[in-house]
Amino acid sequence: MPPQGQYQYRRLISVAAIFLLLALALRLWQRESKRTALPQTQGVPATIQASAPQTAPALTVMATRTNNPTDASARGLQEMFGSFKTVKDAKAARQSLAELRRALSAMPTAAAVAAIRQFLDSKEDASTHLGFKVAGSGLLDEAPTLRTFLLDELARLDPAAAADYAKVVLANMDSPDEWAVALRNLALGNTSTEARALLLQKTEQMLQYAPWQQNPSTGFLEAFDVAVYLGGTDLMPALSSLVRQQDNPAVAHAAYLALDRLVISDATTTLNAMQADPDLMQGRELTRANYFARADVRDPQQRQVLESYLLDPRIGAAEIAAFAGVYPNANFMISPNLITQTQPPARAALTSRDAASLAVAQQWLADPRFANLGPELQNIIVRLQTFVQQANQGP
Repeated sequence: MPPQGQYQYRRLISVAAIFLLLALALRLWQRESKRTALPQTQGVPATIQASAPQTAPALTVMATRTNNPTDASARGLQEMFGSFKTVKDAKAARQSLAELRRALSAMPTAAAVAAIRQFLDSKEDASTHLGFKVAGSGLLDEAPTLRTFLLDELARLDPAAAADYAKVVLANMDSPDEWAVALRNLALGNTSTEARALLLQKTEQMLQYAPWQQNPSTGFLEAFDVAVYLGGTDLMPALSSLVRQQDNPAVAHAAYLALDRLVISDATTTLNAMQADPDLMQGRELTRANYFARADVRDPQQRQVLESYLLDPRIGAAEIAAFAGVYPNANFMISPNLITQTQPPARAALTSRDAASLAVAQQWLADPRFANLGPELQNIIVRLQTFVQQANQGP
């Protein structure tokens, strides 16, 4: 080959080699960039990320959201919430609620509380095809709606957070069942003076709310237990008014039970209030007789209020006869309640009370003040003598 041709040939080879080396270098650089870009972005501290190129924060946020188990759980919960709209029966609802409870329990408490609050704030809801059923613990065995379930679940997870959110629910009268759970949550999760005042105010508001009275839900009726928990006499006018609603037997019975349990828990205070204001039980005098028949004469204060009642000229013959037929009243309604618990007295306590009531009834029969109650007292004495004799004979 001529010298000029050899020179041109070598030049072409050199240029080709340069291009080949450049291509190889570019390929190696691209491969290294792909391998190191994501770890470098994930590992950059927040202070450095702020000064990184504009695309770096977006990559970092995307990677964080993808790998954050709390966010993934929250999205899963939202999907589960949405799925309740397609639940067709109670069996499917129970399974879905059990899965939801497991999911909430597996999350950090703060994250679970935030997810529940977010759903409740959305005002979304779905039927569970279940009833409103209280367990022995005061929590719910069954909840009629997803919102009611989540309010109850909030109390399981974080009582203080449940009490705080109860104020949101109680700000509007949207659902009596939700109010029932919210009142319980407030009572158990916040025992401050301010919370108790709010609880009293909202319970009275609920008791007097005509739309809920006219078509009472189970939750509305169960919420009467809050009045028993509060005690005292502040709610007696509202409860007595409902007892007198003979055309509304469900509400009247719930109010009757609430007053009855107030008598059981604090007979002196409750019976004194009834004695001081006979109009509280106007039209339900025979019911009042049942309440006064709960007085335990072993307690001097209760004996005093009972004697005042029996000697009151405003008390009619029919009411006295009703009293004599049940005194001392030992009938107890035992059921799970949202807050309070009722335990029946032991057999020994009943036996002791019967013996004391018999002795006092015999004293009254000999007391001239009770002369006009002779036949009724005789009936009481005969019945109690039988009870005491049976008790002495043993089981």
